[in-house]
Amino acid sequence: MADPASSPPGAGTADATLHEAQDALGRALERARSGEDRELAAQVRDHGHQLVRLLFGLLRMTRVHAVDNEAFEKPLHELRETLELLIGLLGVVHCIAVEDQVYVNDVRIRFQDRSEGGGELGGELRRLGIGGISFHAVPGPDSLRVLVRGFAKPPVGAVSRQALALLLGGTGAESIELHGLFRFRVSGEEEEVEIRDARVVANRATSVVDETWDNLVGSRVPNPLPLRRAVTEILHMGPGLEGLWDDPRGASAFGGHTLRVCRYALYLGQACGLSDEAVQDLGLAAMFHDIGYSAREGARPATATEPAEPGYAPPFERHAAAGARVLLRQRGFHEAKIRRALAALEHHRDYDDARGRPSLFARILRICEDYDNLVRRRGGRLSPPQAMRRLVTGAGTRYDPVLLQAFVNVMGRFPPGTLLQLVDGRVARSIGTARSPQTWATPEARIEADERGRPVEGEFPMIDLALGPAIVRELGRG
Repeated sequence: MADPASSPPGAGTADATLHEAQDALGRALERARSGEDRELAAQVRDHGHQLVRLLFGLLRMTRVHAVDNEAFEKPLHELRETLELLIGLLGVVHCIAVEDQVYVNDVRIRFQDRSEGGGELGGELRRLGIGGISFHAVPGPDSLRVLVRGFAKPPVGAVSRQALALLLGGTGAESIELHGLFRFRVSGEEEEVEIRDARVVANRATSVVDETWDNLVGSRVPNPLPLRRAVTEILHMGPGLEGLWDDPRGASAFGGHTLRVCRYALYLGQACGLSDEAVQDLGLAAMFHDIGYSAREGARPATATEPAEPGYAPPFERHAAAGARVLLRQRGFHEAKIRRALAALEHHRDYDDARGRPSLFARILRICEDYDNLVRRRGGRLSPPQAMRRLVTGAGTRYDPVLLQAFVNVMGRFPPGTLLQLVDGRVARSIGTARSPQTWATPEARIEADERGRPVEGEFPMIDLALGPAIVRELGRG
């Protein structure tokens, strides 16, 4: 393994080794996407068709009947029965409308006749800014009636997703979760301005991570959909990763760490030539990698005479196994789920572990998490180059040597966050990963101090160090 502080990318035979390994990696991940158990998918389609038809019919009925009308009794009862069947199959039911298409837990529900609701449910939901509804348990009749009443015309109904969520929360309907709008991205479409700003995406992603954490602490079944959407937005940002080394403003320590590990993993996966589907699945596995800490050991439900005991998070030694158990609560056994569970279970195992080589996703996450633990302010507090040199000492033992070389190549000689002294006296901080082999040692940076060492006030000037001035030395953590 080459020393990242002095060697260009691809030193020695690493490039050739990586090239040879790519074919094996590709074969191993050829099916690493959201596969489905065929029998389960068929049942989800059948019951999902019934769910969409009933839900759409109930929402349309609010236009002609008051929700306390007896006409609602039978369809509400049938909706509860259908949800009971689906929750028995899936653990949690996600009914998602994307434009004129409807999905139940990633299975598209097709309709021959639009009057059945397949093409129009989305329109009904969008009136309140809703893109989907998740059912974490079978709601009671009163909760379902509140949900349906929300779509009646004001002043009876709600006026927004937030208003309906408040109505549901006020009736104790915690099992019903409302999602924001979803849309397809058109090939060649310009990115939305809001996702060009890495800080906006980072703040949104950490919020989703923290919300997922809260849901799992509350014993809900894992919901990968919001996190998958966050991963997609991160991928759309491209390699300009300003702020990669910092916690997003207001983020929890867990959320910030999870986001950074996800970003590192995505760029390492891309550097290894993994398919788009595999990279996205890898990002989702990274989002869930430490979710085992949300489990509660020693928890005890309330009894007639004693209050509930909340329990405590598992220690480091048991959090990986706890994470795998949490993820396995999601029903079905498609490959993406199993890869996530394996990544959570094995992401702290050594490359040469006596129990066998960890899965590919786990080997990638081992590198990315250890690197972040070495550089973060609440961790090792090493400078990025120092952390990289520390990782290199474990090549072939703790870490997969081919993947580690790829990580060195993509992060560059001065990874994001490195404080640098320039030949003209200014101080700059690296803000991006390596853009090419030619710029491996000359990252893009921001100027933080002038020639006299005075801190820059206001917005930091950006500079491409491939165009000069020369770098004199690394200044440490800073």
